[in-house]
Amino acid sequence: MKPSVVLIEPKGEVNIGAIARVMKNFDINDLILVKPSVSISTEARRYAMHARDVLDNVKIVESLESTISNFDFLVGTTAITGGDHNLLRMPITPEQLIENIAEVSGNIAFLFGREADGLTNEELEYCDVVVNIPANPEYPSLNISHAAAIIFYFLFKATKDHEPTTFRASSKKEKDIIIDYWSSILELIDYYEKKRYIPLRILKAILGRAFISGREAHTLAGVLRKIERTLKFHKKSAIESTNFFPVYDDEK
Repeated sequence: MKPSVVLIEPKGEVNIGAIARVMKNFDINDLILVKPSVSISTEARRYAMHARDVLDNVKIVESLESTISNFDFLVGTTAITGGDHNLLRMPITPEQLIENIAEVSGNIAFLFGREADGLTNEELEYCDVVVNIPANPEYPSLNISHAAAIIFYFLFKATKDHEPTTFRASSKKEKDIIIDYWSSILELIDYYEKKRYIPLRILKAILGRAFISGREAHTLAGVLRKIERTLKFHKKSAIESTNFFPVYDDEK
């Protein structure tokens, strides 16, 4: 599957550049502009950042009809849903699209409409499926580049092999060290002895749910160790000061 992006009559260089950038983020390189109102200049390139190669290879056409024959599957996008009374605007979500995208063979194009009013019903007629991103019903229209980023992310996640970022999980021994320091601190601050098991249990549960890394465990243990030593020092100083009672002549 080779995805392409088609922008219908874009009017702003900012959005063209931003679209190019998110395309590059999610490994899509083929950008087609249908009858753009602006040329690609410094502003578009500035917003594209390191995706300038996408703009260098952009294709410009005069009509949607002149390019759709190159694609086997067209995905339209809309912020306006129509329900049963408008079959063209009965969309699916990005998740639903990606669940079935593996069944699509050949070239696929994602169509994005005009910044102000999106795709027309006539343009939606060409589409095999229409996608809508659920949003706040009081303000459902996303910026075109933001909508593109969401859809491209789901596509990338479903079709690309990528290794998740990994880290060394903390060991039981490292977590036990944290608990031991925590227990010592509770004792040093004279926390209620009969209720001391509660904060101990809570911290243990937090560490279990958090799946902290070895580095995080090491840092946390270091902080708790510093707190413990500080409390011990002040407690020792306090004890020594209370044990010092000078004897005056009139007390003899």
